[in-house]
Amino acid sequence: MFLFRIILILIAIQSNALAENLYFTAQGEQGGQPVIYRSMQDVPEGARESDYPTLVNIYWGYDNSENNGMPDSETNDKQIAFEDAISSLDSTGISHLMLVITGNGRKEWVWYVKDPAIWMSKFNQLLSSHQIYPIEIEIQKDPQWSTYHDFITGVSGL
Repeated sequence: MFLFRIILILIAIQSNALAENLYFTAQGEQGGQPVIYRSMQDVPEGARESDYPTLVNIYWGYDNSENNGMPDSETNDKQIAFEDAISSLDSTGISHLMLVITGNGRKEWVWYVKDPAIWMSKFNQLLSSHQIYPIEIEIQKDPQWSTYHDFITGVSGL
């Protein structure tokens, strides 16, 4: 009985934490291949878009001739390790990971960043003990969060 109560409390704590910033997944298609989207449902609670005016896109291309355009198991494991390594960047005051797109031979992470120089420094620190990942990074201004809002507007059923 005591163990059951602890589990319920932990579930309630996790549910409250997740309720603050809800992610959803959606499916689409590009070039005849399935694409999976993972996105924040809303701008994170307490965040003002104007405080994070820089859009950072991270691209990881991979062979899409197998697995219907999805990464193979080895690539997927590396992508998970990469995302786990940089997950601490997703915090108020630094940046917010708003969208992840997987499929058609590419995985893309869409971040909104407060200060790109500080973000890149932290990014490099977090990955300093890792292998070199096959990524490309693109940085541009997007103070209205157009990339994120255009995506959300295009998703039906929200």
